[in-house]
Amino acid sequence: MEISISKMVIEDGEKWLVNTGAIKLNFKDQASAVEFTEKLKERIEAPHRLPSSALEPITSVFAVENV
Repeated sequence: MEISISKMVIEDGEKWLVNTGAIKLNFKDQASAVEFTEKLKERIEAPHRLPSSALEPITSVFAVENV
């Protein structure tokens, strides 16, 4: 997943935009934008376990009956 941070100059100062493709979030300062981005990347890259209940529909589609 591509995540970018960009500075936007607005009428009363600046804001920081974190863009993840379909989601765009505004932050008041660069430090907050960077902190959020680092935490998001950490969570995305963390190992995830797929519950066995989620596998049941998949395995039933590919199940082969013994004849």
